[in-house]
Amino acid sequence: MTMTQQSPTLVSVLDEVRAETSKELGIDISEIAEDTVLKQLPGADSVRLLRIVAQIERIHDVEFEDADIFRVTTPGELAQLVVAQSAEA
Repeated sequence: MTMTQQSPTLVSVLDEVRAETSKELGIDISEIAEDTVLKQLPGADSVRLLRIVAQIERIHDVEFEDADIFRVTTPGELAQLVVAQSAEA
């Protein structure tokens, strides 16, 4: 990787995932930890969670495989997926 091509950091992506989740579900960001199970958050359903993933994909200009998306259960796992995908680009 060259210096002009920077991957997002795990911390910055995790912050974005938490913020997008908070916005989509209408809950306080403090309720969303790195290891929070997304499906267990108030108001979470498959459509809303896919909207969060789609927004993160747009922000980082990445596209995840369906199998990868369905394996993700926490904000930390989603952030790791973004960082890994960005590193491959």
